[in-house]
Parts: sequence; structure tokens; C-alpha cells
Amino acid sequence: MVTLSVLSTALLSLQGVATTFLTGQIRAEERVIFFPTIASEFNSTHWNVPIHGWIFEPEEDSKKRSAFLYLLKNVVSEVLEENFMNDYANDIFNRRSRPFVVDNKRMKRVKVNLGGCLYNMPFSGKNGHFEGNITLSKHQLAFIKRSDKAEKRHETVSFQARGLDEKRVFEGVAHLVPSTGISVISDIDDTIKITKVFQGKKELLRYTFLRDFEPVPGMAEVYQTWWRSSYDNVYFHFVSSSVFQLYEELEDFRRSSNFPPATFHLKTIRPKKILSSLQSIVADPRETKREPIESIIRRFPERKFVLIGDSGEKDPEVYASIARDYPAQIKAIFIRDVNSLTQPQRLKGVPQSKYMFFTDAIELMNQEIFPFHIDSL
Repeated sequence: MVTLSVLSTALLSLQGVATTFLTGQIRAEERVIFFPTIASEFNSTHWNVPIHGWIFEPEEDSKKRSAFLYLLKNVVSEVLEENFMNDYANDIFNRRSRPFVVDNKRMKRVKVNLGGCLYNMPFSGKNGHFEGNITLSKHQLAFIKRSDKAEKRHETVSFQARGLDEKRVFEGVAHLVPSTGISVISDIDDTIKITKVFQGKKELLRYTFLRDFEPVPGMAEVYQTWWRSSYDNVYFHFVSSSVFQLYEELEDFRRSSNFPPATFHLKTIRPKKILSSLQSIVADPRETKREPIESIIRRFPERKFVLIGDSGEKDPEVYASIARDYPAQIKAIFIRDVNSLTQPQRLKGVPQSKYMFFTDAIELMNQEIFPFHIDSL
């Protein structure tokens, strides 16, 4: 028989759920991650600011989570054919795998504060992700946008969502990319971060779950030089086959390795089974990289683009197909040689003057190359 106290408790619980559902407030056990996006000029007077977030419950003490992690460790260990779990590797594994076993929150409407105004985002999907757009006038942006203090450029706009207790604040940022200028679209694995994907999927798993992220020597310096070059409006966009569950780790890597601020365009998956999750991580990048790159190019018909990747997977083929379709916008392609597969046919249809294979980042700083490909575009 249902007692009055049990019924009362259930009603209060439902009331709490209804309150957060209607108000967009984030419950104490929930987290929100905002991914950096590209804001663009909508017309001569207004900007479009995309918001992309992920709401979930970490479930740190969940038995289901613990069981999933245990099975994931065993599967990764079997795939790598080694007992990898020393204390240091175990710590990295636990940190990297945690986002894969959260409880994604669907049908949640997060409320975003941008410039003192509140905006309700669309309902989150099954994977906890939500995406919305806010239109702001240039007059509004003038009061809330920020620029890099050292260079007084690279403008961004920040926004926040708050927890139910108003004490927790979840920050987000959108990069205000002008209609003209240079956009550097860069891969991550084996282009700026050592992953050794070209040695096989086992190495990809090892460097994803068990190793510290290490930068490719010299690439941060190259990107910083381009970012601070005399050419105006240089913005960076990381387009990768990595998944959004790794975003926080990748953003920490970007900051600690001193790469310029950038937007992230990663792969969305909804982990349900261990093997399918691992297969999604190591899937063919041709299936996931062209679409986000093409989306950026189409949004900015007057901008010029530099594409940077590596020879380990399919970057040359993906970039070549894009260059053939958008010859006026793609001004340079740089491919880091990681496995000596640098045959010209991998960039079929692209003029040789537009692409370059390199083995050392210093080659991109060559005074005969850098001004030609970047500053004089």
C-alpha cells in the first residue's frame, strides 16, 4: 500500500523535474559543456551566433558506469594484447573514458545568458546535445564582444548557463569570424598531436586512452606565427574524427601546448555498446570530415582557406576533393608526411603550386613558402 509520505516524496520529485524542464535550470547532479562555435555575419547589420552544448549527468558512483569501465578496460587490453594498467596509464584511462559512460539528458531546454539576455535553447537529443542560434545586432555585439588582449583582434563573444543553485556557471564561447580573411582548417591526430594512427588502430586506441597528449614539435609555433601575422582575420578551426567526448581533454591540450584559440568540429556518437563505441572512434575519417569542412567553406564564400593534415589516413584525398570543388577558396594544402605516402596522385586535380608535403614544421616557416601561401593571399 502506498503511504502518504511516499506519495508526497514522489510528487515533490516530479515537481522538481517539471521545474527544471520548464525553466531551463540545470540540476545539481547535471553538467553542461559548451563547444566553441563559429559566429558569422547574417547580413550587414546582424550576426548569427550558434550555440552547441551537451548536458549530462556524470554518474560518478553508478554501478552501471563502473561495470562499463571494467568491460571497456578488458576490451582495450585484449585489442592491444597487453596488460597496460600501471597506475599512470590507469589514471589517464579513467579520465579519458569517463565522458563515454555519462547519463545523457534528453528533452532538456538549457537557458543561455548572452549579454544579459536569456535565450532558451532547443530540446536536447538522445545524446544530450543541443544546438541553437542567437541573432544579435552589431550594436549589441559592440558592448559584449572581446578581443585578444595582446593583439586586439580575434574577437569572441561569451555566454553562460547556470545551475539550479546559481553558484555553478557553465561558460561557452563563439568566435566572431568576419566574412573575409583566412581560415586555417586543421586536422588534430598526427597533424598537431602525436597519435601514430598510421601504425594501425591499436596505436590510435593506445594514444587515445593510455598516453599523455603530446604536440607535434614546432606546430604550435607555426600556428602562432600565422595567427599573429600581418594578415588580418586569421582564424583556426580544428576538424577531426575525434569524438566530442574527448573535447575537454583536447582543449586542455590546445591550451597547454600553446596553440591559438580555435573552434572544434568533432564527431558525435552516442555510446551504447563497448565495441560499437571503439569502432566509431577508429572509423574511416572520409565519412566524417568532409561535411563539416564543406559547411564552413559554404558559410564564408569570400574567405580563403588553408587545409592542414597528415599523410597517415585520408586527409590528402579529402582535401583534394574539396579543393577541386572550391578552387577559388582553397589557397593552400599542407600535408605532414608521417609514412612516406606522398604520391602526387593523392592530391589528384590540385595544382602543385597549391600543395606541399612536409616532414618538419620548420619547413612551413620557410620565408619562401610562408609569405606566398599565407600573407600574400
